[in-house]
Amino acid sequence: MLQFITQTNSRYSIAETVQMAIEGGCRWIQLHLPDLSDADIRELAPDIIDMCRESAVFLMLEDRPDLAKELGLHGVHLSAGCRDRSAASVREELGPEAVIGVETGSADAVMALRNADIDYVSLPADMSLDDISRLVSTVREAEIAIPIVAAGDIAADDAAAYMAAGVSGIATGMPQIMAHDPVEAIARTLAQLNAHSN
Repeated sequence: MLQFITQTNSRYSIAETVQMAIEGGCRWIQLHLPDLSDADIRELAPDIIDMCRESAVFLMLEDRPDLAKELGLHGVHLSAGCRDRSAASVREELGPEAVIGVETGSADAVMALRNADIDYVSLPADMSLDDISRLVSTVREAEIAIPIVAAGDIAADDAAAYMAAGVSGIATGMPQIMAHDPVEAIARTLAQLNAHSN
């Protein structure tokens, strides 16, 4: 599973990066737009929503459940910086069909979410592969099956190593967008993931 994370950059607009991700075969987009106001996102979103709808691509927003609901998105990703909202309150607001992900950085924190009504946990970008492998092993030994996603600047050729560490997928975007051919880089990342899927 590849969750493509949008990030502002000097080469392409957010809409252009989403289009390239879709052309590369990605079917899950996370809008990471911390520097934009709600009004800016409302202006940006319609074209992206249309692109994703036309290609049956799942679209979620980071940290703004109220806005995600307003825009009719598929879900929300709660980063480590979004601690004013509990997963339970977000689930109540967005309803049973929404996909909710939560960033957390330790096996204990993942296990504390055992009974939370969430769909995946995301690990912080600064975790090493060894730390990720140990965390996944500890969580699985505790018989917790929640999907675990590794996030960060993960290049296409590194995707297989993360899958070998036991994660269910990766969340990345910038290395692919800054590649010579972003569409090819996204397709290659997906190929790596699919070849090593759990």
